[in-house]
Amino acid sequence: MKSKPWLIFILFIGIAGLAYLPLLAKFGYAFDDWYLMWSAKAYSPQAFFPIFSIDRPLRAYLMFPAYLLFGENPLWYNLSAFALRVTGAFLFWWMLRMLWPRAQTATMGMALLFVIYPGFLSQPNAIDYQSHIAALALAMFSLALTVKAFTAANSTLERIAMLIGSAVVGWLYLGLMEYYIGFELVRALLVGLLALRAEIPWPQRVKKALIDWLPLSVVPFGFVFWRVFIFVGERKATDAGAQLALAIASPLRAALGWAMGLFQDIFQTVLMAWVLPLAQLWGRLSAWQIAAGLVLGILGAFVAGLALKNNENEDRDWRVEVFWLGAAIVVGGLIPVVLANRSVEFPYYSRYTLISSTGVAMMAVALVFSLPGQKLRQIFFSTLIFLSILTHFANSVNAANETASMRDFWWQVAWRAPMLEQNSTLIAQYPLAPMQEDYFVWGPANLIYYPQKLYDKDIQPALFAALPTDETLQKVLARERQEYDKRRNIITYANYRNILVLVQPTTKSCVRILGPDAAHISALDADIFIQMAPFSEIERVQAGSGQPTPPYFAFGAEPEHGWCYYYQKASLARQYGDWQAVLNLGSEARLKNLSPYDEIEWIPFLQAEALLGEPERLTEIGAQMKDEFARQQACLALRGLDGVSSQTASQIDAIFCVSE
Repeated sequence: MKSKPWLIFILFIGIAGLAYLPLLAKFGYAFDDWYLMWSAKAYSPQAFFPIFSIDRPLRAYLMFPAYLLFGENPLWYNLSAFALRVTGAFLFWWMLRMLWPRAQTATMGMALLFVIYPGFLSQPNAIDYQSHIAALALAMFSLALTVKAFTAANSTLERIAMLIGSAVVGWLYLGLMEYYIGFELVRALLVGLLALRAEIPWPQRVKKALIDWLPLSVVPFGFVFWRVFIFVGERKATDAGAQLALAIASPLRAALGWAMGLFQDIFQTVLMAWVLPLAQLWGRLSAWQIAAGLVLGILGAFVAGLALKNNENEDRDWRVEVFWLGAAIVVGGLIPVVLANRSVEFPYYSRYTLISSTGVAMMAVALVFSLPGQKLRQIFFSTLIFLSILTHFANSVNAANETASMRDFWWQVAWRAPMLEQNSTLIAQYPLAPMQEDYFVWGPANLIYYPQKLYDKDIQPALFAALPTDETLQKVLARERQEYDKRRNIITYANYRNILVLVQPTTKSCVRILGPDAAHISALDADIFIQMAPFSEIERVQAGSGQPTPPYFAFGAEPEHGWCYYYQKASLARQYGDWQAVLNLGSEARLKNLSPYDEIEWIPFLQAEALLGEPERLTEIGAQMKDEFARQQACLALRGLDGVSSQTASQIDAIFCVSE
């Protein structure tokens, strides 16, 4: 394909748009976004400076202006991440074109596969990954400047300027993402490749490669010197000295572990990235979503196939060079990851494939162009494009579903709890979104209930959280007191005597705040939450002055008032003994023909009917309850009520307690 650069750029936008844009407007906050956006809202974007000072201080200088530009709106961060991703691909293409100017179609294909490489699944997490994707574009620019310096007929002054620019941009991308240092091996390989092409004896080629690379070695060596001997990191995962100490303590064990990890990561990055993420996400797609993904994939494959036409006359001598350079880039990109005792794992640790994805794209295109016949090459290349677009669409569906689920969860909490007592420790269960860090819970909770800073000296939320793990359970059972923690200069005091347990086992269930009595426990609840329930203090839900309004950009517009709205309002009224309000809410829900998915949610309404309502209504609801566990819980909850008439008590026994 022989086209002008602007046409290539449009092609990249089109193919990347098919992969990333269809559901982009539905992406919200996720993962680390929660603590970042709460900190910026409560303490101003100046909070980014202490937060990132512990490991990647340059990130603050990117996130500060980004927040000033985009504010709290995730849409703008996602659009920015998309633009940066396409820009990075265009810069990659520019570099490839300078290296192999006669392989126009092939270089276009490499850049296309790079921009939609299916092994990187964090594109929808655009707030936190703004720095990752910006650093990727900067790395491409730095490498392209290096290649430009040695391929164009520049004056000595121009070459020096380009090399200085390349080095400065190199320090910038490393300042954002230190594990991108694998790109410095890529730089050395590129300089070596260009030197080896020189028509001089081999020893002089090697000497030329070393001399040409020497001024650029200031990038990796300068950065490593600063990182190891000057910078004081507080985060062990990104502390080079801490990682080195682990290796020195047990060198043989470390070497074997690194070798095995490198082999596994290469396998994951080069081969499994094309099938495993899609296989993991496939079961989460509905029929219409599968159809939409197939249409997008086929459209992208068709366009890419057309772009690959008319390449029969292009030079093919580049294939061996590209393949082995790509293979070296794959290995070099993964070595820093392995040395830091990290690994490529889909879907949540896919970011470690980013450097090596450039090499994977090069290897793939070299193999495709080794196939006999244009038709066969088109089919294989189009298949890779199809798989990539389908994977990213499935990933987008998953991200959109997780956003919708999180928003639904916290809107229900807002309906249920006008205010949460300060210093409460929340232990939550989300139906879809992962639960990896405590700030996945305290971040959204503080955005709703305590969006303003309460402390001037330190970044400290008013509500804390703990992960639902066996360790947490043991601390709850042991009634342990508050636990000081300082992460990213954010201070928390989880207190296992002040817990509030919130669960939503499925997306069809309502959020329930667990407590000691039977009205709160469902057959769907995991055992760990059932064991914590007796220690969950519902009184931490306070009346407040009215329903809080979750911020729009984080939680979206208020959902339609379905069953869960009435359940939450009834649970709140039940907590304060306002049985008439519960009865009225039940009547409204009945008029709308609403009913629960989880039958345990009938209990507040059953209790109100038993105290104030019509006996026939107990019979009606009882007839709808097929879950034996829910019926037993209803029996216990209704028997424990004070003020129930003897006639109603007999009716309760007959309807709900017959198995006893």
